[in-house]
Amino acid sequence: MNSFRYVNHKILVLSLILLCLLLFSCSDAPILLGFAGTLKGKYSDLGVQGRNGAILAVEEINAAGGVDGRRLELIVRDDENTSEGAIKVDRELIKAGVSAIIGHMTSVQSTAALTEIKGNEVIFISPTTSTNLIQGIKDNFFRVIPTLTDLSESLAKYAVKKLGKKKVAVLWDRSNKPFTGPYKDTFIKSFTRNGGKVVGEVDFSSYSGPVNWQEIMDKLKKLNPDSVVVITAARDLAVFAQHSKLSNTGWTILSSMWGYTKELVQTGGKSVEGVFFSVHFAEDNHDPEYENFKNRFVKRFGWSPNFAAAFGYEAVQVFAEAIKKNGGSTKELAKVIPGLTFKNSVVGPFTIDEFGDVKGAGHIVTVKNGEFTTVFKDGK
Repeated sequence: MNSFRYVNHKILVLSLILLCLLLFSCSDAPILLGFAGTLKGKYSDLGVQGRNGAILAVEEINAAGGVDGRRLELIVRDDENTSEGAIKVDRELIKAGVSAIIGHMTSVQSTAALTEIKGNEVIFISPTTSTNLIQGIKDNFFRVIPTLTDLSESLAKYAVKKLGKKKVAVLWDRSNKPFTGPYKDTFIKSFTRNGGKVVGEVDFSSYSGPVNWQEIMDKLKKLNPDSVVVITAARDLAVFAQHSKLSNTGWTILSSMWGYTKELVQTGGKSVEGVFFSVHFAEDNHDPEYENFKNRFVKRFGWSPNFAAAFGYEAVQVFAEAIKKNGGSTKELAKVIPGLTFKNSVVGPFTIDEFGDVKGAGHIVTVKNGEFTTVFKDGK
């Protein structure tokens, strides 16, 4: 009888020790966070900068003691700029045990990823996906950048009211249709509503092989516009601007935020002088929060951040804040993110609404002497 009690007591003690070890191990384990974006090739400007912004945020959070005493561990994957690649790496990250994925960086990959969000607890926090096709939906998808609607409308209005443009042609890349399609449609409605005329559209696919730029130029010339709104990535925008310059077209080039990266100036040189953008974040911003971030980013990576880096940094901050609000737990974060407010972020104040969307101010920016320069801000 005493022997039986001794054995039971020993088992109980060992069980308690094992339980304590497990609890300690779990509480001390790092919180896994994924990043998914395009990291190689000519369309990697957003992905690389977004990743670096996320890396800086993770390093700074860990240096300050982590989140609720636990380190963040970033697992990075390249989505190869395709829908299939996005779904593949999302599955890999989910299998690896991440609690969230920072990404994707373009709308076509994010809309494809939505199929992976359903049925599991992992959340997505996109730094730069701005399509309005997934706006106003309650799901596990969140973002820190406002949707494209306000920017497209403000660019059209500025073109008519401030630049005096009356006849615009539209050039858009159907490879990123979830973004370029709605941007185009919104721009056309706003340009027309403000008194301008849309003289025609030309589309192409940047993902389907070499682009015949001469054919595109010939089509646009026949439309005889005084301006062209170009809804493409930065490198394609740069090539278009070079062809326009060589052809002495004289038209004003307008662009979506997709083309608003340093790669535009590096690739296009003087040809991109005078291109106009409507953006949610101006790189000539002198707000102390951003200036501080910019200095830290340059010290860490050796070059200046673009908007994708700033929004990538903030996406990680949203994840960390959600865990704190959730008492240190990474479970059911989709329930605690709506309503989070950031008054002193590097991209300016923002609040995430019940649908995971945010609102933000717009700025009109142009390229002047090789730099992005704000010419119109917040309606001023």
